[in-house]
Amino acid sequence: MSAALTRTRIADDVFEFAVQSPKDAQALAQQLRETGYAEDVVAGLDRVAILFHPDQFEQVDAWLSGIEHVPSIEDSAAPLIDIKVQYGGEAGPDFAAICAALELSQDAFISHHTAVEHVVEMIGFTPGFSYISGLPDTFEIPRLSNPRPRVPAGSVGISAAFTGIYALAGPGGWPLIGRTDARLFNPDGDVPFLLRPGHRVRFVAA
Repeated sequence: MSAALTRTRIADDVFEFAVQSPKDAQALAQQLRETGYAEDVVAGLDRVAILFHPDQFEQVDAWLSGIEHVPSIEDSAAPLIDIKVQYGGEAGPDFAAICAALELSQDAFISHHTAVEHVVEMIGFTPGFSYISGLPDTFEIPRLSNPRPRVPAGSVGISAAFTGIYALAGPGGWPLIGRTDARLFNPDGDVPFLLRPGHRVRFVAA
């Protein structure tokens, strides 16, 4: 059984649960979306925010009071999505510098990146941008001191032991290792973005 949850009211229309891990955040968010009075549920790395109409405070408070622990979920139930990446060159302008900073050959970096199963932990800071865990803690690469004014859609970067993928073109400060041709955004789809929290990702060298 997981530790008891801590709940805080952080605004008139927002409650927040503190959790132990991104996996717990996704499991709790999934449960909250399926039941109750929430107008929206937002999962972070160690927090879950529940947005509600202030007029429903009493109902929401009573509902959330009955949620004492993070539900358990099966890891294997999450979809596994292959993402092909073209590493280096124009697609990954920071790749060589990252490999040098990590004291790895480019082939060794690609082997590390493609050898493990990664997990989408959360979505932000731009629409569809995915924070994906799975890199060793030693892959601590800082963000760029001067962010780029425009990063192409499909760009793949790393920072703070996360892989990040830009679903849409826009400004960005993550060092870029490559790019994927995967269709990350489909405006006509029922679910417009390919990657969602909880999805498992396997990177494949293009």
